Amino acid sequence: MINDDQPSLFDIVVPRARRTDPNTSHEAAVTMRETAASHRSKILAFLKEHGGATGDGLDEALGWKHATANRRLPELRELGLVTMTDEMGVTRSGRRARIWRLV
Repeated sequence: MINDDQPSLFDIVVPRARRTDPNTSHEAAVTMRETAASHRSKILAFLKEHGGATGDGLDEALGWKHATANRRLPELRELGLVTMTDEMGVTRSGRRARIWRLV
């Protein structure tokens, strides 16, 4: 799925804590690096097997809390691995949402 020309799922190093946040927030951001990479990997595997999903659909299918996938999907888009399509799905709350697919 990922070749040598593509960045690693660990390549996203954008700090998720602001400069003005306390040290504990910066420490937490560092520890989330592996967790976030694991989430990105699971999203890619799901999309490869199932074709596409909304962020909410990914959360539901992967057993995650609300909005976990929606934090990782923009990161995967930055890596050029997924895209948000014009296709629409429905969330658990009945709202319409865009479908994400592998590039």
